[in-house]
Amino acid sequence: MAVESIIEGLRNYLAECPILAELSPKGHIDWTKADGKGNYGIYFDGNDPISVPYINGSQEMQYTAQIKIRKFTDTDAKRLEANAFLERLQRYFRAQNASGNLPEMPEDCVPTEVEAVNAMFLENDETGKGSVYIVQLHLFYTLYSNKN
Repeated sequence: MAVESIIEGLRNYLAECPILAELSPKGHIDWTKADGKGNYGIYFDGNDPISVPYINGSQEMQYTAQIKIRKFTDTDAKRLEANAFLERLQRYFRAQNASGNLPEMPEDCVPTEVEAVNAMFLENDETGKGSVYIVQLHLFYTLYSNKN
């Protein structure tokens, strides 16, 4: 059975990532918990067409989201640890693409690629004990409006 929404499929997909599981078993949607234990949130950025519709009614689309990771402090040693974590996460997504392991999507959507880009430090959190990092996700898929 297909998932009800793209964000649900993406959340389930990210919950299977062993690197993110080091932080939390399942990410929050549109927020992170500032408890200092380490967790992540998935933030929707947009769902846009990237081509004109084909004659059969299908269209190439891009769904963009961010993963915000709350854990690391802003010391040099922790920044190095954070950057290594972000690099491992990006390599994980490249490997998933290469193996064809893509998120489950709603019935009229077929995923073609997911990439993790622009991994970087965002801000120190309000407690002063941790930092927030982001990774932008681009999920490319074909939307079928008249599926036969």
